Amino acid sequence: MLFAGFYMGGILPFLMVIARDDLKASPTLLSLMVAAPFIGHLCALFWVRIMDGRLKTQFVVFGQLAARAIMTLMLFASNAWSFALVAGLSQMIGTVAMPAYASVVKTVYPDDSRGRIMSFTRVSLLAARVAATLLVGWLLRLGWKYHYVFPVIAALSLIGAFIYRRIGPYERERQPELATVEHASWWQQIKETAPIIGRNLGILREDRAFRWFAIAVFIYGFGNLLTVPIRPLIEVDQLHITKAQVAALFVTMQLVGLFSYFWWGRFVDRRSPLLGVVLAVILNGLMLVQYVLVGTVLPATPWLLLPGYGLMGFVMAGIDLSYFNTLIAFAGEGDVSRYQGLQSFLMGVRGLSAPLVGGLMSTLLLRHGYDVRWGFAVGLVFITVGCVLQTIIYRRSRRPERPAAEDKRPWRGK
Repeated sequence: MLFAGFYMGGILPFLMVIARDDLKASPTLLSLMVAAPFIGHLCALFWVRIMDGRLKTQFVVFGQLAARAIMTLMLFASNAWSFALVAGLSQMIGTVAMPAYASVVKTVYPDDSRGRIMSFTRVSLLAARVAATLLVGWLLRLGWKYHYVFPVIAALSLIGAFIYRRIGPYERERQPELATVEHASWWQQIKETAPIIGRNLGILREDRAFRWFAIAVFIYGFGNLLTVPIRPLIEVDQLHITKAQVAALFVTMQLVGLFSYFWWGRFVDRRSPLLGVVLAVILNGLMLVQYVLVGTVLPATPWLLLPGYGLMGFVMAGIDLSYFNTLIAFAGEGDVSRYQGLQSFLMGVRGLSAPLVGGLMSTLLLRHGYDVRWGFAVGLVFITVGCVLQTIIYRRSRRPERPAAEDKRPWRGK
């Protein structure tokens, strides 16, 4: 997690601002950069089939190695399109690890303390992200080019992928039956993928509670992702943000998130992960309000985004732990990869469509002389609807007519 945080903190906070400020990327290209990683999510159900009966650790390692190796190609990215291609391809390949990571966490960490253990690992990640963001922000301010900084950060972070391999024996120890599984050929698995994808999509038909949960997450996530390509347009074009200010904002977000993980870890274990999702979604809607106010009601300075970025860190930690543990609760034993794969597929659908809608919306608003902030009003509508649905799901989950105790999947079928 330390090396993963070093990679994420040293590169991801600066991608959109560099693309817009230094390389003059268009709103359409910014939206494509946001959407590109979600292509990998669309392949999640295929990866779930390939992972079936195998140790998931090796897929996490592969995703990390490939993504970070591709990022070293920033050395040759000299224009907006090549920059977007390297950044998008790297993040797209990295999504391979997500369904596998969910299964590893379920297998290795005990149920009664998973939230707290994950909070400790996330603190390691965020501590490294803070240090890397400060370092890279300082280097960029001194005039160092991203062509050299990003490849070095990516190359050093490759060490973390090799360290992750050490989890493999613990996963094998808890799943000894995997040693006796006979695997079909890759070609046979590819041919079998289509019907398996159909069965995984059938989760939405079989598990009515999860279906509504997935719909709520889809709507809320659509509204949030819709605004992502609009944010750099406001930050760069209207607020004239600098690289040092980007670093300061993201460090604030990550520091708040770091300490928030301790609170959210106890909350998830002692209360309800689904209640955590509801609370995080409500707070996330408030984050968008800051972009509407700064530069209109409030002065046009990036420093006024600081409280919103702090709230973003708190929400980030809450969604991370609450959503993940809610998914595990729905899936029960043995189905975590399928549920995570299905959710990743749905994430890919909204991740491809929402940023493109946001980019098209901002282009039309600019073309007709309107402020791109109107896009945040649209995003808030989607988030509000998603929040209402999440609240209804949580209220129904508290009713006494829940499944019998032997069914270890809370809310299933209700």
